[in-house]
Amino acid sequence: LGLKATALLITLLVWLVVGARQPTESFVGVYVMPVMDSSLVLLGDPPQLRALVAGRTADIVKLYANPPEIRRSIGGDAPDTLVLDLTPSDVRLPPDLTGEVRVLDVQPRSVTLRFETKASRQVAVLDGGRIRVHDGTGIPARALVRFEPDVVRITGPRRMVRRLRGVYPSALSIAAGDTLPHVADLDTAGLGVTVSPAQVKVRV
Repeated sequence: LGLKATALLITLLVWLVVGARQPTESFVGVYVMPVMDSSLVLLGDPPQLRALVAGRTADIVKLYANPPEIRRSIGGDAPDTLVLDLTPSDVRLPPDLTGEVRVLDVQPRSVTLRFETKASRQVAVLDGGRIRVHDGTGIPARALVRFEPDVVRITGPRRMVRRLRGVYPSALSIAAGDTLPHVADLDTAGLGVTVSPAQVKVRV
């Protein structure tokens, strides 16, 4: 019985070794890795495809641990929704398997990428009633309010930047006749953008 068990084990090992060297076809996962302009932000995770590959079983098994990739350069002028057509030649295999495995097909043949595009532009600093000027008794007084600088740069998602006409300072109370400059933070709460500079000087 011991000899028979040993013979069976040897047969199984030989079968595994021979099978690993036999050519075969199989589907493996493929990652889409877009190389994007710094102004683009991909919405959601990159899609995962599958490719039909041919080669030795031992080599194909390696692709499960180190999947092939599809890399595409995406410029800053790309639309918010971009459809990429793909072919087997777009699939990049690991360097050590380039000559051992062939890519026969990729499924699906197209993927849709959606981007959030960043934009930047200058907008005015607006009073909006945030700067209150009063006399010594607390009664509101009429005065000309000036900001330094009176224009700042906002940066963020394109749809957010487009709709903003200006930014407002945080609430500030200044006595009439006070000629010293006061510093006010710019209020960006809920705007979804960053502002540079983040503070302005206020003069009455």
